[in-house]
Amino acid sequence: MKKVSLLGNYRHYMILGLLLLVFILGFYGLGSIYALSSIDSRTVVLKNSQFNTSLISSNAEAFEIKAVTKLTNNYPIYDLQVRDHNNVIITVPDNSLSGLKIAVLHLDNNQMSDIAENVEYGITLTPDAKQLIYSKFENGGESLRTNVYSLELNKDLKQLKNDNSYSNMFIDHERYLGFSGSTVILTNVSTGKVQQLITYDQLLELIGTSIGSSNLNGITIRWDIIQNPGKNKVYFLAEINSSYGIFEMDLKNTSKVKLVAKGEQINQFLVTNNGDFVLQGKINNTDGLFLYNQATGQFKLLKEGIITNYALQSDESRIAYFMVNSNQIGDMHAAYLDNGSLDSDTVIYQNIQSVQTMKWHEDDLFVTGSQLSKSEIYRFTF
Repeated sequence: MKKVSLLGNYRHYMILGLLLLVFILGFYGLGSIYALSSIDSRTVVLKNSQFNTSLISSNAEAFEIKAVTKLTNNYPIYDLQVRDHNNVIITVPDNSLSGLKIAVLHLDNNQMSDIAENVEYGITLTPDAKQLIYSKFENGGESLRTNVYSLELNKDLKQLKNDNSYSNMFIDHERYLGFSGSTVILTNVSTGKVQQLITYDQLLELIGTSIGSSNLNGITIRWDIIQNPGKNKVYFLAEINSSYGIFEMDLKNTSKVKLVAKGEQINQFLVTNNGDFVLQGKINNTDGLFLYNQATGQFKLLKEGIITNYALQSDESRIAYFMVNSNQIGDMHAAYLDNGSLDSDTVIYQNIQSVQTMKWHEDDLFVTGSQLSKSEIYRFTF
């Protein structure tokens, strides 16, 4: 009988075991050598800029939008005021299509709640957005009555007598400045007192004096009125022959009127907290959006192009504007306004037919586009 060797039967298992032992000893040996050579190692915090590559970071040039709401309606919108995130006040054709009405549009369900019919163009919200100033036709359309409407109680609170003004702007929590077509007036909503500040003809003469011209026939007051924040001064726009000017008027002394900026064409302007102007129009034969420094009297081009509307957020950190392309279709832009320049300029919506109104409310941008028989409302939330 042939003898069988026990070692022979388990030889291949012993070889595998030895190889595994060599591998384990080698692994820990290399680790020990690395540890001995790294006794003086330390933690080093690297700057984020070293890792700011397109492979691992988000695009810093993009303007972030959290949500977009779009409503399409089968009626035009003539005016818009923003009350809060979900509610806007609009002026639209009334049910008979022969006049206008004011209504609250609820964006969450696209339903309207009527406020008043047979009204004039133009609605003004009080600074706390609790009351609405509007004018209603009476006596068959021969007279206007200005009312104060409570949005909380859903009813008229009072009538403001001797006030048939439009283009109203609140200069504080109680008083608003308006223009009746012949007179600039100051109305106190709480007391109902109406103060006549200056007539149109007197203002026209003051404008002529400020520009050194006796030809008043070539001057048309546009009355796009803007207040200088925290000061008793307001600015308004006037067309002067073939150019445009922005004029300053002191509310404490309305005889003090002076020209502060002039351009080939100024369609829209506003004054910033530091007294500079952001304006849209044509300056030095260039169409676009500009920044005007009152101290130096210099214009700075922010964006070149056919820009028909823009809006600046209340804290002046973000600006939105509508630019018309060569095909007459426009794009909605948003950017940061930082040190007199536009940063992270981003197209947030494309191929809009027209834009009529743009308004910021906190982190929401409301935009309306209106045509003869339809309208669109956009709400961009940032």
